[in-house]
This record gives sequence, structure tokens and C-alpha cells, in this order.
Amino acid sequence: MKKPIVVLGIGELGSVFSRAFLKNNYPVYPITRQTDISALANTIDPELILVCTAEADLQKALYRIPKQWKDRVVLMQNELLPRDWQAHNFTHPTIISVWFEKKKGMDSKVLISSPAFGAKAKILVESLALIDIPANIIANEDELLFELVLKNLYILTTNIAGLTLKTGANVENLRNHHLDLMRAVSSDILTLQSALTNKSFNKNKLEQGMMKAFEGDLAHQCMGRSAPGRLKRTLELAKTLNLSVPTLKDIADQNPNLIF
Repeated sequence: MKKPIVVLGIGELGSVFSRAFLKNNYPVYPITRQTDISALANTIDPELILVCTAEADLQKALYRIPKQWKDRVVLMQNELLPRDWQAHNFTHPTIISVWFEKKKGMDSKVLISSPAFGAKAKILVESLALIDIPANIIANEDELLFELVLKNLYILTTNIAGLTLKTGANVENLRNHHLDLMRAVSSDILTLQSALTNKSFNKNKLEQGMMKAFEGDLAHQCMGRSAPGRLKRTLELAKTLNLSVPTLKDIADQNPNLIF
């Protein structure tokens, strides 16, 4: 009998991962807001705990994780960077950059393979393969950081640029007809990502990666319901770090009622 897997947050993505783990013969224990985690931690010894909360709820969720589970944490959020987990004394958490989406009433849609790094990466990759979702193990922390920044660039650029486009604009439209806007937004996002990681990144390589993700689903909508919140969080971080992000500021000024 395999050790159980704990899934903190049973939303759309949490349900996908849970199905993959069950298919791989792992018992799954869901954690909701009503779950007494301390009591659960005293009764089971899990293989891993997958944190599937939304980005805005991540820090609260990480504070809830019991000490005895800190050596087996797996994270999969968008807008994720090392600074998000380093304050919690986790022992080398496993990270997966998720490149598939799941919406209510719809099957999972894959854009590209989801890269994973860490001690539990093999379990993630093997489990997702059983439900036909491609994932791959990457070699080191430098590759992981690049992959996290790439996903952040994709999510934030498409969402925030979408705030200025017509309703229903997709990534093909953004790429083919609003390339200057895409690059201006992504430049501001990259400025922030570099400041948050104290690293510099190859802008051309990141744009190539973003274009590859576009090709995975050219009809992918730019502006999801999370877009205003993403812009607000991004501007707050830029202000805290005293960074100039003129394009993001202009977009916020054009959408005052939507953003603030």
C-alpha cells in the first residue's frame, strides 16, 4: 500500500491532481478550510502534501502546514517564485509549473508539458501521465527559476494586456495584432521578476517560450477574471520595490473602476 497524498485545496486543479494520484494507486486526503490539519497530521504520514490554493491564498495555506510535513511540500501556483516558500522553512519543496488548465464543466486543456523539479517530481510526472497530461522533470534550480519566470510572464502579460483589448481577445490576436503592447507589458513584468529574484534573464529566450505556449492554444483568452487582481498585485509589488513599470501604470489608469 502506497502512502497517502494530502491535497490542500480541492478546486478544479486540485481535483485533476487528485484523480491522477488515485489512478496511480495513492490514497488521497483532501484538506478544506474546515479540516483540522493538526489532527490529520497526527494520524497519517503522507508521501507528499500538494498545495492547490489560489495565488492570493498561498501564504495563509503555507502557514497552516504542520512542522512534520515541511519536508514533503509540493507547490503548483501561478505567480510563484522562491521568495514565496523560503520564509516557511520547507526542506527543498517540489515545484511544478502547471501548463494545463481546468475549468468547471470542461475537461483539462494542455498547452505544453508541465516542468517539475524536486524530490517528488517523479510522482507528479508519472501520475499526470496516467490521465494523459504531459509533464517532465527538469535538472536543476536554475532551470526551475527560468520556468517559473516564463509561466509568470505568460500569465501576467496575457491577462494584463487583455485589459486593454476587446472582450474575447485571444493570444493569437495579441501576438499577431498587438505585438508592441505584448512586449511593453512583458518588459515591465520582467523588470519585476528580475527584482523579485535578484536574477537577470534572457528576454529573447523567454519570449520564444511564451510564443511556444501560445501555439499550444491560440484561442486561449487573454483576460480571465483574475486579470484585475493580477494587475493590482503587480503594481503593489512594483511600488514596494520602487520600480518603474510605465505600461502597467498606464493600463491601470485606463481601467480605474476595474482595478481599484
